[in-house]
Order: sequence, then structure tokens, then C-alpha cells
Amino acid sequence: MYKKPLCFLLPMILLALLLTSCGSAAPSGTYVWIDVPIDGLSFPDVQPVMVQGHATGDNGVSRIELFVDGEPWIAVEDPPVDDNLAWFEAEWLPPGMGTFSIHAVAYGTNDVASSPDAIEISFGVETPTPVITVTPVISITPTITNTPTPLPLPEASVSFWADPETIDAGNCSDIHWQAENVKTVVFGGVEQEMEGVFNTCLCKNETYTLTVTHQDDSVEKLKVNINVVGNCADTTPPPAPNQTGPGNGSSLSCRSYQDVSWGAVSDESGISQYQVNAQRHSGDNNWTNVAGSVFTSIPGTSYHMYVECGWYYRWQVRAVDGEGNIGPWSGWWKVVDNLN
Repeated sequence: MYKKPLCFLLPMILLALLLTSCGSAAPSGTYVWIDVPIDGLSFPDVQPVMVQGHATGDNGVSRIELFVDGEPWIAVEDPPVDDNLAWFEAEWLPPGMGTFSIHAVAYGTNDVASSPDAIEISFGVETPTPVITVTPVISITPTITNTPTPLPLPEASVSFWADPETIDAGNCSDIHWQAENVKTVVFGGVEQEMEGVFNTCLCKNETYTLTVTHQDDSVEKLKVNINVVGNCADTTPPPAPNQTGPGNGSSLSCRSYQDVSWGAVSDESGISQYQVNAQRHSGDNNWTNVAGSVFTSIPGTSYHMYVECGWYYRWQVRAVDGEGNIGPWSGWWKVVDNLN
């Protein structure tokens, strides 16, 4: 990944103090990074810039916050997810010429913040006011000379490659470019320096393009492919199911068995089983587990549960996906099995 300039240290420290002002958070598996623009970019004039990036967390990402020079800019709630990576994009227009820092912070579903990622970009260059110097007019008798023949344009040299070209899913590759004797190079939709590198981490094959404008204004597009082997591991658990019956707070006539049911949930790795946790008390509100609870390996969306007359029951359900990720419990639903 890119090393950030030393000037980022003070904003990053201030941001870290702000995030931890209500108590220190334990380290978490939540990470965020800004893909575009690349750190250190300089634009000749003030213009809109598209800011894009990704985030990941052990249990998903609930929110991504962006800051400009340490001040809140925008928050993305429940960011969209593609191949297990949350992503964000937002267009930003600088207030004027100057150098600005943009920070990104991601929050996991447990509301623990990631370490911030930051870039610095500049807009415009101050030009000193020209000084007009009046010089005396000297009359010179022109001398007829031969007009020199224009020299041919120097030969352009452009290289564009990925290192490595093949990676395992979830790993990263560096994309390099070097150019000489050309007018401009554009990567990621932004004009770049003649030599640069871009780091990217992928879960699927990707193609990147470098657009080169030559001295004669002709345009050349070079492409590089990164091949991804395998798939990114599914570490996201399925959501909690919604209970459907019997209704929460139901009063039942005396019986020995009661079916409890819930709606099916989906997960990209499939659902391998559901689990039911059941508790009861005889009227003293001292809840204890029903014998055999937690009930596991339930293939469908209902469970035939043994009950006794005169007891109060409550139950909850959760799902387990095909990769063994265990989802959260649903809320408690209560029923009473009356004596008659």
C-alpha cells in the first residue's frame, strides 16, 4: 500500500482522539481504504473529484464516514457490498485552490471504528504577477538567414504492467506505469505523473487501462489484466430469521407439543441449518433452558417442541451458513401453555 506523507500525522492523530474520546475501543477486524484519487495527486485547476474506496469487517460494515481536513464531510450508512467488500463513492468539489486531506473511517456491525485511511490532493498553482519591463526599441537591419528544418519528435516510451499478474483471491497486486516523451497519461480517470504505481486487492479478475496522449495528439490505450485464482472466503454470517408463529404473547390450551416457525433467510454460501433456543418458567420469572436446548441441525423453518401445561415459554432462532458462519439470535417470543 502507499506510504502517506508525514504531513498527515497531525490530522490522523486528531481524528483518532476524536474517535476514542468516549472510551478506548479494542482492536477489531474492520479496515477501510481509499482507491481513488491516488495519494499525492495534483490538479491544475479547481474541479470536482470522485472519491472511491472499499471497506471490510469480520461481521460486515455498517457505516463509512469521510472527512475533509479533519471535518466531517459525508457518512454512508449500510454501504453496498460487492464480493464481500463494502464500497463507497462520492463526488467532492474543493472550495478553492490549495492542498486538502481526505480521511475515511469504517465501522463494523459492532460499531467499532477502523483505523483511518487518508490521502492528500492539491488543486491549482499560484502564479506570480508578471512584471512588465519597458525596453528601448533598437533599430536593427535584418539579416537574411536560412530557416532551420524542424527536428523530428523524440520517440515515445511507455510501459504498463502488473506485479504480480496472477494473485489468490483477496490478495493484492501493484500496477505500474512509466512514460517518456508523451503529453499526458491518465489512470483511474485522473491525469497522473509520468511514473507511478497503484495498489489493488481483488476477489475477481480485473482489467485496468492507461490512456496515453502522444506529442502529435494521437491517443493510445494500454491494458493490463490481473487474474484472480479462487474465491474470497465468505466470512459474513446470515441474518437473524423472523419468527412467524405462534404469535408473540400467545396463550395456548393445554398441550404436550407446539410447533414454532420462522421465515427462511438467504446467504451467498447457502443455509446449512437453523438452531432454536428455548427457555421456560412456572410463574416465578426464573427462566431456565428447556431440556436439550439449544436444538441444532434443524433443516427447515419450523421445530416441533415439547411443552408442559402450566408453564411459560420463550424461544429464539438463528441460522448457520454453508461456511459455518453463525448468525445472530432473533428476539425472544413468548407463549404460555395453560393448565386447561
